Amino acid sequence: MRERHRERSFATNPALLSAASGKPLLYGLSAVFSLALCSISSGQSATEISDYAFPYDLQAPDTVLMLSQPELQEISGLSATGQPGILCAVSDERGEVFFLDAASGKVIHRLFFREKGDFEGVEKVDDQIYAVRSNGQVYKIQKLKRRNPRITCYETFLTKEDDVEGLGYDQQRHALLLACKGIPDSAHKRYIYTFDLKSQRLLDTPAYWIDPRLINEQIPYTEDEKPHFFSPSGIALHPHTGDVYIISTALKRLIVLDYTTGALRYAARLDRALMPQPEGIAFDADGRLFIASEGKKGDGRLLRFSPKLPPAEK
Repeated sequence: MRERHRERSFATNPALLSAASGKPLLYGLSAVFSLALCSISSGQSATEISDYAFPYDLQAPDTVLMLSQPELQEISGLSATGQPGILCAVSDERGEVFFLDAASGKVIHRLFFREKGDFEGVEKVDDQIYAVRSNGQVYKIQKLKRRNPRITCYETFLTKEDDVEGLGYDQQRHALLLACKGIPDSAHKRYIYTFDLKSQRLLDTPAYWIDPRLINEQIPYTEDEKPHFFSPSGIALHPHTGDVYIISTALKRLIVLDYTTGALRYAARLDRALMPQPEGIAFDADGRLFIASEGKKGDGRLLRFSPKLPPAEK
C-alpha cells in the first residue's frame, strides 16, 4: 500500500521538487544515466560524471581506528558535533550517544536517552541531538548537560517496513534527511525523506530517490558479490559542496548525488576489507570524510579520509 502511495505521489509530480527552492527539478535520478559516463568493465570500482572530480581516495584512508569498546562493535550512526576533533555515534542496541575523540577513537562522554531501540542514525544540530529508529521515530534530545536530558519523540508515517537506516543534517533546508533501506533483496526505489525541523514533521514528498538497478549497472557485480541491491545505511552532506553522500552496506557501495537535482555524480565500490559493514558517515568542518563500520564479529572501525589537494596545492 505504501509503495503504491509513493508511486502516485510521483505520478502527480513527475518532476521532483527541490525542497530548497520549491521549484521543479529538471530531471530525476532515472534521467541522470543518459548523461555521458566513464566507460566501465565488470571489475570497475568507480564511475563518475565526466566533469566531476571525486575529492577522496577511498583506498587510502588517513587513519583506521579500531573501536575496541563492545558497545561500538555495532556502530550504526555517525555525526560531527561542531567541536573540532569530536564526533558522536550511536549503536543500534539501545539509545545511547557516544562522543568520540576523532584522533584516537576513545569515548570521552556518553549520553543515555532510551533503554532499548533499533537506532540507526544520529545528528547533532546546534545544542540538541537527533536520533532515528528504524521504524521512523525521530528522537530529539535537549538539555544535554543535565543528568536527565529532555527527550521528545516524533512519530512519522514511516514504519519498520521502510527500515530507516541513515540520518543526515541538511543545513540549507534546516532539516534532517532520513534514508530508507527498504528490503535489500528487492529492486524497488530507495527513498530519502525530509524531516523539517521548524514544523517538526516529515514531509510527504521524498527529497531524493534512488533506483538501485541503475547503480548496479554503473558498478556491476564481481564474481564474489551476492546479487543484492544498493540500500542506504548512512547519509551525510558535504559541508562545502552540499553534495549528498550515501553509503550502502549491501554490496559495499558509496554514491554522491547533486544537492539540487538529485543527479548521480559518482558511484564507487568500497573495500570490504577496510569497511566490513559501513553504517555511519559524517564530515567535519574542514571537509574530512569519516566512515564508521560495524565490526562483523570484531572491533568496530572508524576511518578518516582527507580531501585530495589540487595539483597546484600539493
